Amino acid sequence: MKVEFGYYPRPLSLSVGGIEIRTLPNLEDSLALIGDEGVDADWIYAPPQEVHHSDGGCHYIRTKPYASRIFSLPKTHELRCADADSSDHIAFLLWALSLFKGMRLTAIDPGFVDATPIRPGMLNDFALRDSSLIKAIELADKYWKAHQSAPEKVKLFGAAVHALFLSRAPQLLQFESFNFVYFALDCCFALIRSPLQLTGRIPHRERIMRMCEHFGMPIPEWACIVNRETRITNLRNNAIHEALFNDQPLGFSVYGAGTSENITLEMQALTCRLLVAILGAKENKYFHTPVNTGLRYFLTL
Repeated sequence: MKVEFGYYPRPLSLSVGGIEIRTLPNLEDSLALIGDEGVDADWIYAPPQEVHHSDGGCHYIRTKPYASRIFSLPKTHELRCADADSSDHIAFLLWALSLFKGMRLTAIDPGFVDATPIRPGMLNDFALRDSSLIKAIELADKYWKAHQSAPEKVKLFGAAVHALFLSRAPQLLQFESFNFVYFALDCCFALIRSPLQLTGRIPHRERIMRMCEHFGMPIPEWACIVNRETRITNLRNNAIHEALFNDQPLGFSVYGAGTSENITLEMQALTCRLLVAILGAKENKYFHTPVNTGLRYFLTL
């Protein structure tokens, strides 16, 4: 089974087991198609929405004052998987590759929402050398094979990566970014309920703490329980149940303004660490790096 996918702006070639990734011969042409239109600070935005009309034999196009939201980009690479058992297998490998490359890669057309980076490494906080990328693809394929009888698990992994990526879109208000990355963290918790042997309802205030303890990661201060609640669940509950963020109507207040804390950035960094651990990465220096720096780290597998 093979698919063409994109958008990745650099040559990429690797082979591991029955999986092969190669660069399509039209890479330079695909790069030229992107150009500068709709691009700002290495993000490309959905194009304006056009509506085609016909009137009295005349055809004209009207541009609406808002974007299409769902859009396409050129395919730049091909993924082959000799033992793929379904299209879901391929889709899962692309979600994992997206996480490790730090940009959305997809065989879907159209497959992008609102905006997406055109430079690698903008949607995660780590980088891998080629040898570690090969190991990362091995981990992803092994995870698929271990969980292919539970399709909801592999779908949740893709959902977590996608929610994490959505949370990084530069045009979002803080409460929107917060909600997307909280969705991603909750997906991570759903993925490790079985390994933690957790049954019944686990309060939101305990979930991040339990995940960090399971993988031996430091627990962020905002996820520590104080007086039977955490700062992050307090923000989440007010936003979900009362439509308030930082005690103001949604969009009119920024949590942490005037301080050095960026809670959504820290949540995104923690989500990256959890997703790598969920795929099966063993005890790793990356897991113990601070989440409050905004720095990129080397991930060695």
